[in-house]
Amino acid sequence: MNTRLLPPVVAFVVWSIICWRWYVCGIKQRCDDNPTPPAAGRAIPFPVDTLLQDASFVYTTPAVSPLPQPPAALPESETGRTDRVSFSERPNEILIHFPYNSIRQQDNAAIEDYLTRLAQYLKESRRTVVLTGHTDNVGDPKTNYRLGLQRAKAIRETLIKKGVLAEQIRCQSKGEKEPIATNDHPRGRYQNRRVEIRIQP
Repeated sequence: MNTRLLPPVVAFVVWSIICWRWYVCGIKQRCDDNPTPPAAGRAIPFPVDTLLQDASFVYTTPAVSPLPQPPAALPESETGRTDRVSFSERPNEILIHFPYNSIRQQDNAAIEDYLTRLAQYLKESRRTVVLTGHTDNVGDPKTNYRLGLQRAKAIRETLIKKGVLAEQIRCQSKGEKEPIATNDHPRGRYQNRRVEIRIQP
């Protein structure tokens, strides 16, 4: 054999062996001296969660008080009065009615009890509530807007004192714009002087 061809042939053989080894071991991962699969395909063992091993552990969701029911109905002798705070109910909301030019709701023990239960529900459920103040049409619209907002804020302050977070309560006022009864007689005006309490879904 020509001795001048020997170095290129040897170099080619060595290069072929290196390429074969790189392909089989590096790409295909089929070398006998490397039986473990590559890190990318290898399962990584994790310790078993001790809570899963403990048969006595039972996960329970935190208890939440039921949605507060409205106060009990007023006695028949009280339903026609317009000089004290009272309440009524509509679908999905409670209405607190106010005497003329008043923002106080503490005069009614049943309403106070309802607000206590409402506060407990809001604290546990973290839901939000919208308080919308309304007035009758006596006075000018700007004054009535402010009075409606003061009524809503009075309820908000009561709920905050009972532990509800301020960001869970939204106050707004419609003033005299959305009456639910006629303003032509005292009873109708009394029904319109209200705060609507609506719990958000």
